[in-house]
Amino acid sequence: MAQRAASAAEITRSAVNLARAITIALRSWGFYPPEHPAVVLAVERLATAAAEAASGGMMQLAVTPHQLLLDGIALDSTDLAVVECAELLHDRDILQVTVLMAPAEAVIRSLLAVLSLDRGTRRARGGPAAIWEAEDQAAILIEQIDYQELLEREMDEGPARRDSTWKAIVQFIIMGRSTFTADEQQRLLDISRDVGAIGELAKDSKEPFTTPDGSPLVTTQAATVLAVYRHIAKTVAALEPERVQEVIQSLALAASNLDSSTALELMLQEESAGEGVQIVGALKQAFDDQQVAMLLARALSSPGHPTSRLAKVLDTLAPDAERKRRVLTLAKRLISERDFGSKRPIDDIRQSLDELLLRYDESTYVSGEYRESMESAGERAADLAARGLPPEMAEWLETLGHESVRRLSGQLLIDLLRNESQAERMAETARDMAAFVEELLLAGAFADVVPVVTELGAAITRQPSLAPDACRRALDGLGGSSALAEAALGLADLSRDELANFETVVRSIGAPAVPALLGAYRKEEGGVATERASHLLGKLGTAAIPGLAAAIDDQRWFVQRELAKLLGQIGTPAAVPPLQALLRRTDVRVMHAAVSSLARIDDPAAARAMQMVLKATAGEAHAAVIAALVGLKDPRVVPMLGRILDDSDPFGDDLSMVLDTLDALASFRDDRALAQIAATARRRRWLAWGKTTQLREVSLRTLSRIGTPKAKQTLADLAKSGDFFLRRLAAATATRPPA
Repeated sequence: MAQRAASAAEITRSAVNLARAITIALRSWGFYPPEHPAVVLAVERLATAAAEAASGGMMQLAVTPHQLLLDGIALDSTDLAVVECAELLHDRDILQVTVLMAPAEAVIRSLLAVLSLDRGTRRARGGPAAIWEAEDQAAILIEQIDYQELLEREMDEGPARRDSTWKAIVQFIIMGRSTFTADEQQRLLDISRDVGAIGELAKDSKEPFTTPDGSPLVTTQAATVLAVYRHIAKTVAALEPERVQEVIQSLALAASNLDSSTALELMLQEESAGEGVQIVGALKQAFDDQQVAMLLARALSSPGHPTSRLAKVLDTLAPDAERKRRVLTLAKRLISERDFGSKRPIDDIRQSLDELLLRYDESTYVSGEYRESMESAGERAADLAARGLPPEMAEWLETLGHESVRRLSGQLLIDLLRNESQAERMAETARDMAAFVEELLLAGAFADVVPVVTELGAAITRQPSLAPDACRRALDGLGGSSALAEAALGLADLSRDELANFETVVRSIGAPAVPALLGAYRKEEGGVATERASHLLGKLGTAAIPGLAAAIDDQRWFVQRELAKLLGQIGTPAAVPPLQALLRRTDVRVMHAAVSSLARIDDPAAARAMQMVLKATAGEAHAAVIAALVGLKDPRVVPMLGRILDDSDPFGDDLSMVLDTLDALASFRDDRALAQIAATARRRRWLAWGKTTQLREVSLRTLSRIGTPKAKQTLADLAKSGDFFLRRLAAATATRPPA
């Protein structure tokens, strides 16, 4: 392996950034089409992270179901994206990813395409490593799991195979669901016939309940195991009642194989009288002397010291003295014959057994101070209850809640950024803040996001500015994050206050937030989400136009329609080119929206764009453009139509367009285009007398239909000052009622 020049901290940081970039890229690739701006940003980010990872030598990330290993050591990171990266890669049968050199963006796109194949296709083609090897890409290497071994393991697991049904059962037990589908009930029946499968289901269900440092939440785990046993027993009692006693014996055997702390806590669980099957009571009755002795031996040999809880459990499992003596004698023999991993001397454990049997005296196991403290705990609790709780207790407890902890974490990061004096460390803090914001966005805690992103934005302009580029990159990364995209999908469900906070977040991020907001355009009929997304995009103003222009190629017509409306709402000359591109779309609904928006922009560029589209379209599309202009009933259209008359050649290919423009002007009672209409009426060409006559008749008829006093005066002026033929046509038009 090439020697790395970077420090261990830098290597770990690069590995974490790479893992986060892989997670975001896989999310974006699965959510958007490959050409979407969000995917472009994700690909660029992953290419940059891979280049950084390989800058000091090749980097190897080994994959486990829930962890990434760097050089055999788990990544020291609390970043949820790293855990998700491990899960995503593991689900795609990846065993190890090696980055040898900086990859091109084309390589990244090929990799994402391979990793996004469905499971059946991927395995049918030999797995991700085989597919990637055929791609002949040298920058990144992939190692995959042994499919033969996997197949054999899946075939041998029987009821405990980790398929979708198994995962659904585990998830619903954790969530506390009490009903299962027919397939899930059948699997529970299969599990009930296999003690090993019962143990595996209990293990998978209780595994998530641990503290951040990995220590088990014993009481919660015991309650979860009890829920597993209860669901199995209920299912058997309902579908195969003749097997209930057999299953109770299997549950007892499975319980005896639990770790001692969980098993002891399980025996102390309380059950309500309404439970159909009293699992804890049935387990206690089903435990034979061997199982009780094994449980006792493991408990005594495990780290820590027994307490009265062990004595209480023993009293419930072996209530009579004769059985206690038999169990403890058997436990002594087990401890002498087996290695339970204890570091206590065997003689000490034997003495503990004797003390436990004779006196339930814990003096052997705990210090005097600890025992006195425990004995006085009840008295002290009663004393506190009598005196009442301090008035500040509610405030103290509130500081321990999730919301308070989130606010405190955000404030700490803000203070770190604000007080940092080194650019490199400030850049690192900015990246941490971005990761923290992503977690808050996924949690919907928008109020807590606001001060963090506001501080990132302030750090860019604050003088002296240490790391403005890093802060800007952090905000840009948030704009392209899947967290913001997922938050935008729930716009319709936000309350007024949540929407206000989310708007502040979007405005702080700026233009990079455009692709995420466009994801809210999911319904043809629009709706609350569409309206709110358009409102937020409109608040970004001209800065949003490049992102909107990049999304024009979206194939969904209703997205293009909303883009056209939004560009018209922004209404600056910069919106003209993307609107012009939308005018070239074949869908009449999109064209109608684009015409309406373009007509509202008071700029010569908008008039030229409208003139070009009127020239270029024909048939239904041309009629749609004219209908859109007439249907607007917006006086802001009139100056644009007047410019079209000024810039057109009615004696060439523009005649049809000029006549349509005149007809459109006739629908408005507006005087601002009278000069252009009169000028058009005076135009003539002797070698094109037919076109001249037609042009004059339509111009004069337009003046008559406008019908305002100024329009009538213009018509009268033409009847006096025009050439002979124009005077005669104008006089005749003036005497006829408007058509």
